[in-house]
Amino acid sequence: MTVKRPKKKILQLIDGLNVGGAEVLLVDLVRGIKENGDDVCVGYSTRGPLEKRLAELNVTCTRLPRLGRIDPILFLGMCRLILRERPDIVHTHLFKSDLHGRLAARLCGVPVVVSTSHNNDVWARRFPLGRLYGFTAKLTDKVIAVSDEVREYQIQHTGVDSEKIIVIENGVDIQRFSNQTEAGIAIRAEFKIDTDTPLIGIIGRLQPQKDHDNFLNAAALINKTMPKARFLVVGDGPLREDLKTNAQALGLDSSVIFCGIRHDIPAILSALNLLVISSKWEGLPVTLLEGMAARCPIVSTAVGGVPNVVADGESALLVPPEDPSALANACLKILREAETARALVNAGFDRVKQQFSLDAMIQKILKLYQELLEKHVTHPSA
Repeated sequence: MTVKRPKKKILQLIDGLNVGGAEVLLVDLVRGIKENGDDVCVGYSTRGPLEKRLAELNVTCTRLPRLGRIDPILFLGMCRLILRERPDIVHTHLFKSDLHGRLAARLCGVPVVVSTSHNNDVWARRFPLGRLYGFTAKLTDKVIAVSDEVREYQIQHTGVDSEKIIVIENGVDIQRFSNQTEAGIAIRAEFKIDTDTPLIGIIGRLQPQKDHDNFLNAAALINKTMPKARFLVVGDGPLREDLKTNAQALGLDSSVIFCGIRHDIPAILSALNLLVISSKWEGLPVTLLEGMAARCPIVSTAVGGVPNVVADGESALLVPPEDPSALANACLKILREAETARALVNAGFDRVKQQFSLDAMIQKILKLYQELLEKHVTHPSA
């Protein structure tokens, strides 16, 4: 159901447009804003594949040069963009855009400022970055946390006011993941993987948070018991060459496929026998919801908001972070026990369908926008 109200203009600010959970959600949110009849534009720093997807939506995107973590060049670029676009709302995502965008929006007289906190990032524990982040949160009207765990983490480590931060959980478009059987078969053919070969995948940017070394070490253990198994690493990032070197050192040269960034994730998930999330920390990973929507069995580390989305042994198998042995054993259990795998995917699909739809997430954010704008009109100095 569409939220009815006067047309407004919303500027989304994000650190970059590489493929990641926050970035994919931004594209989905932009689409929802446009479908709701509002104007939306995007400011970003790091180029990435999602530029093309935004262009296909006819969204104006402005690249904002940046130099460092605390960056006057980025700040001035944001100010110029805000003064040019004159948005009713600025919505910021990720550390640099939050830190600079909040202040820029307030100094430029934007009526409503919103931020989304997507992760339990380790920098939040570091002084002074965490406290500086929490201080700038005072400049927002609301901070959205993607899970209860992210909300509590921000309150504890950055000092965000508990009344300022609310939870709107991530959502996923379930329809995108239906009727993908033929596409999944084509993926296996592309990589020359037989239909009866166990295929285990990990999807995410190749960066420390996702702990691909944990995945590779578990893969080496699985390979000893199940030498026919293959491992698909989907994504790109700064650790790509290091991870390839590690895979070689573990004797996984012929078993691991680094396929880079893919834009056919529903087909990839259909091709997999098992999806792994090996992260050291998370907020509420979009990949988790996508795996559930695709009816793909999941083994994940029990970090961040993950345990509140899936119950261990009911809708996924959960293991401690940085424990390759536990990760490997959970994977082998699913691959060996077809009934267990079926029960997990059925429960996971029901859960994501009932609680984590993309439409519900977008409508909650649109409703928040409207409420904050109405409050600004009624109490402009509040």
